Amino acid sequence: MTLPSEPQIREEAERLHKLFSKDPAQLVQFLSGQIATVKTYAQVLVGLCGLTVTVTGFSGAHMIRAGSLSASLMVAGIALVLIGLILCLRTITRLHWVSEELRDDLVETAMIVIRRRNQRQRTLALAALFVAGGLTCYLSAVSVAALVVGNAAG
Repeated sequence: MTLPSEPQIREEAERLHKLFSKDPAQLVQFLSGQIATVKTYAQVLVGLCGLTVTVTGFSGAHMIRAGSLSASLMVAGIALVLIGLILCLRTITRLHWVSEELRDDLVETAMIVIRRRNQRQRTLALAALFVAGGLTCYLSAVSVAALVVGNAAG
């Protein structure tokens, strides 16, 4: 995901300023809503990470007993999920209020908030890739464990 250029950010800020020119407070509320959406996305990813860690507590031993391939995939999956989790937490815990960034020029305010939104969105897109990769490894570990146990039983 590439970040928009400064002219694109300015253009978006100017469009929003024009759209909300009759009620500038709505522009600030709109920008705040976008930041809240990014935070919600981060929280969803954190939930997926937590689910992975919880399931590992119940099924990790089975994957380890299934052999080194299953155990390695599980460890790789957990490691990737952890990286994704750290990126998400970094996004969630870096609090900046839109009101801190209010300027007399609302186009400038919008540009500051749009830059922050875009950067955090990019960080979360990267986090999502780590979480998806981790879940893929983890589910592969479960599949390998199931095949090993199935073959041993048969």
